[in-house]
Amino acid sequence: MDNFQKQLGTRLRNIRIAKNYSIEELSHKAELHPAHLGKIERGEQNFTINTLNKIVEALGVPYEQIFDFEQELTPSANPFIEKTLSYLSTMTIEEQKYIYKTVQMISSKK
Repeated sequence: MDNFQKQLGTRLRNIRIAKNYSIEELSHKAELHPAHLGKIERGEQNFTINTLNKIVEALGVPYEQIFDFEQELTPSANPFIEKTLSYLSTMTIEEQKYIYKTVQMISSKK
């Protein structure tokens, strides 16, 4: 595989790790098979722009961050909040309201 493909795969893996996603979590969110995502991250698999878009949306990052190979990545301060926000962004408003009310009920019991 060419150097750019390997660089891009490494970048995707580094962003995934910085966001504290396992390969299984990200592949589920992106609707990809974990083995396929693993090959992409290792630069062993060609992939379409549609597949890249699924990965970028699942990671919740702008495209600029994907292609900024010089930018340092730092782990999320609170991966649970970041993952929750990422999941919430894929839900309908009604589903978000339900989750919010559930969280309110749980926090009021403390």
